[in-house]
Amino acid sequence: MNTYKIEHKIYAISDCAVMKDKNRPASFQVEEVNFFHWDFNFRDGWKGDDAWLAVFSVDALNYIDAINILWKKFALIIPRIALISQSYIEYISESFLIHKTNEPIAFLRFARNVKGGGLMFMENEQDALNKLLNDKTIPDSFYYYWNEVVNTNGYSSKLLLMFSALEAFAHNRDKKIFPKPKDLYTKILGTDLTNEIFSDKNSLRNRLVHGEYFNQNDHKKNYLKLVHEKVVSFFNEEILKKKLIAENVVSPQRHPFENHVVGELFFKCKDNRVFFNLKDILNNFDGDRFKSDGEYEIVDGKGLSKTY
Repeated sequence: MNTYKIEHKIYAISDCAVMKDKNRPASFQVEEVNFFHWDFNFRDGWKGDDAWLAVFSVDALNYIDAINILWKKFALIIPRIALISQSYIEYISESFLIHKTNEPIAFLRFARNVKGGGLMFMENEQDALNKLLNDKTIPDSFYYYWNEVVNTNGYSSKLLLMFSALEAFAHNRDKKIFPKPKDLYTKILGTDLTNEIFSDKNSLRNRLVHGEYFNQNDHKKNYLKLVHEKVVSFFNEEILKKKLIAENVVSPQRHPFENHVVGELFFKCKDNRVFFNLKDILNNFDGDRFKSDGEYEIVDGKGLSKTY
């Protein structure tokens, strides 16, 4: 077993303001994890990024096991903080540092926010819009739900809105062609996907609606991607009668928020020190390399990824 220290950035718009420990203001400990406001001092107060810093030490077989142990704790802690703080908080897409105690090398997963990239709305898209405005087979409620799907973040929330959009469509279906809602779902999604989502009380839609969160098998497929692609294909083939909506789009349902460039690397201090600080490291890193006058340098991680 090795001992690892992990420093993890957390995006949080609430300020960490627990002041019980005067030696460590704006901080608290829970489940062996120390939480700090990212940038606080008594003169300036809470400043800088909307973020917290989590610091955690753990004995583990390797650095992958170490971060997974912390993330299991986060999975218990962070959702409860979201309820209590009544504010946005998220950690999955943020940067973190893992350092094996007394080693001169550390692992960095860095994430940088970038602007979301849109797609072109051209002649085909305008043609599709005109046709859908004149189409009476799809109820407005479907589009209301689908608009919320595209504008919403979060896997489960997107799926539930998708399912509601399809159910809104089913309420207005041609009952001569589709006697049961499941008949319409099958036409759009295919038999297998319909059975997984809508078949019975154990299907994905029913479990999510009734408070049974995802199980392990649910994560073997990207249901968001699958349903999105099926719906677009259905509209092109059955409603528009032509491929006017782009298919096979990279990262469909693009969003202006929560877009990240992410990278992973091993690095060391140039003077071989064995102390690392996540905030200092991120200040020295431009996303591709450490600054020329910085204190750190990237090292070859081919062997380290298996032994660190």
